[in-house]
Amino acid sequence: MKSLPALLLALPLVGCISLSSSETSSAPDYAGFCQDKELQCKQNCGDLGVQSFACKAAPREGLEYRCECKKPAGRTL
Repeated sequence: MKSLPALLLALPLVGCISLSSSETSSAPDYAGFCQDKELQCKQNCGDLGVQSFACKAAPREGLEYRCECKKPAGRTL
């Protein structure tokens, strides 16, 4: 019970920290956006495997990321 007031006081601070950190980033990280995205895609797809992967980060074109996993074998829609 003694830790409950401390927890309640800490909760508003968590939101403030995340808000202030997102406000300081004025421009997207074009150089690092695609870094490790293909590995993340492979990990997300797991044993099914990756059907298609694309990642693009350019100042005039924006940020684009696509990861599609293969469909399970023997399953039809």
